Amino acid sequence: MSRPAPWLAAPAAALLLALPHAARAQEFHENVRHPCQDFAFLTRREIRDCLQRDYVAADAELNRAYRRKMEALDGDGRDRLLRSQRAWLARYDRVLTSYYARDWAKHSVVKVLPSQIRALRDRTAWVRRFGG
Repeated sequence: MSRPAPWLAAPAAALLLALPHAARAQEFHENVRHPCQDFAFLTRREIRDCLQRDYVAADAELNRAYRRKMEALDGDGRDRLLRSQRAWLARYDRVLTSYYARDWAKHSVVKVLPSQIRALRDRTAWVRRFGG
């Protein structure tokens, strides 16, 4: 297995440090196991449908938690949470959606969705703990 060129590590580290702490609070993971991935008893379509339903539920829960938290915060807290959420969404798109959409990634939806579901649930937990 080849190692990445050393000159690539510095820009990546600088980007990570440049992100607000809130955007770095939830890490993204690969090869996440999910209860829907029962390859022994379910067809690939059933697995995908199960994962899609869980993804929709996790996304809806993040949206509910975000709205509740925004209602509970004062103006400065709302502004900080809004900036944090925008940074997280940009990172989410960049790390998960963009990466896994590339042809060379060779990742199927049943491998990608569990990572996205976990990222949404991690972010939901973080939003609930946000102190304002």
